[in-house]
Amino acid sequence: MYATRIIIIGAGIAGLSAAYFLKNAGHEVVIIERESCPGGRIKSIDRDGDIIDVGAQFIHSNYKLTLEFCREFNLESDLVEMKSDDMLMRGGHPHIISWGAVRISTVSLWSQIKLLKLFPPMLRRWKSMALEGWPDLLDMDKLELTTYTRLKLNEECLEYVVRPLMLTYSMSEPEGLSVAYFFRSLQMYLMTGAFCFKSGNDVLPKAMSKGLDIIYGKTVKNILLDSNGNACGVSTGDEDIEGSAVISAIPSPALLPLFSGWNDRQQEFLEEFTFCRFPLVTFECDSLDEITYWGGVMDRQAGDKLSFITYPHVKYNNATRPLYLQAWLLGPWGEELIDLPDDEILDAISTALRRIDSVNMDSAKLISIERYPNTYPQFRAGMFEKLLRFKAAEGFPGNLYFAGDYTEGGLIEGAAQSGYKAARKLI
Repeated sequence: MYATRIIIIGAGIAGLSAAYFLKNAGHEVVIIERESCPGGRIKSIDRDGDIIDVGAQFIHSNYKLTLEFCREFNLESDLVEMKSDDMLMRGGHPHIISWGAVRISTVSLWSQIKLLKLFPPMLRRWKSMALEGWPDLLDMDKLELTTYTRLKLNEECLEYVVRPLMLTYSMSEPEGLSVAYFFRSLQMYLMTGAFCFKSGNDVLPKAMSKGLDIIYGKTVKNILLDSNGNACGVSTGDEDIEGSAVISAIPSPALLPLFSGWNDRQQEFLEEFTFCRFPLVTFECDSLDEITYWGGVMDRQAGDKLSFITYPHVKYNNATRPLYLQAWLLGPWGEELIDLPDDEILDAISTALRRIDSVNMDSAKLISIERYPNTYPQFRAGMFEKLLRFKAAEGFPGNLYFAGDYTEGGLIEGAAQSGYKAARKLI
């Protein structure tokens, strides 16, 4: 047993953030990671010199700790601002939307006037919209987003304003989500800029992982307890790795089976809190030179099954050659497809893409299919109160701490902050 040896489960941003602060404080840190590289849901691939992000796509200008890490690891010069246009499909016609636009030409003037109703309740809670402000938003958190939108606004606003925003900021369709989370996303859309790394977004976790003791290719099966009932390490099935404390830095669904003795508040949260599940498919295509927008939201009212598509070459000026297309399958359809074989996913996606005039599927060649079983925390109506109860129950079992974007409101910054807070409790 090592008096100051801390075991961290997961080498995503949450685990790497915790390890950074613990190591700087003099602790010995061992990270157990089931994949072969760090980053978790931040992934990039190199396609003959073209860097394509096949996981998290950008960071926001209000990410305080994330940007501090960029400075610490000399990555500021690699950051580039994203200002590309977006596109909304409606009635078979594409509508170009400028980045950060307030006026959305896709909807009628009457609906645009109705959208003004969103601002008073958001402005009243403005100071609570930061990532750590959830406790002051519980009244809005109890409201379900689609019901609220239909009552306060209309169906047009739901489909062509609210839905595109939530596809981008929660990686899911709007049904069931919390109104409080929508307001936080709306504020971030209006008030912050977006950046990505020219070398690929995984440059950040790669930099943070250097010098750390990370055991790759191992899956944690159980959290070990000592004779006093305190966490003292983990088991991977073929070996036990011991320490003085454990930080779980993995999505909550993956945490649930690692311990059988959760108390009632922990069990309730871990069983009910969900993450979106979907495959992300990247193609190489011909004739994409004329595309001028980075992301395009499809029209489910017109029968489109795809949620949205992205073109990596328009992410910023000359990001890649104009050869690549990414198809995002969110919501129920993504959950339906994620566990299917590659060829069945490919057939389903290809059929959906043939509906889009700008896509020549005859020339398309599959590059990758990335499956994300726990991609983005789903802050559904009423769940934050259960999250607060879950966080209040931390300390059982003793010496077990929790980190992950789900504990701090999502996003890369939420993951980084959660790792910092878990480390502070130990330091």
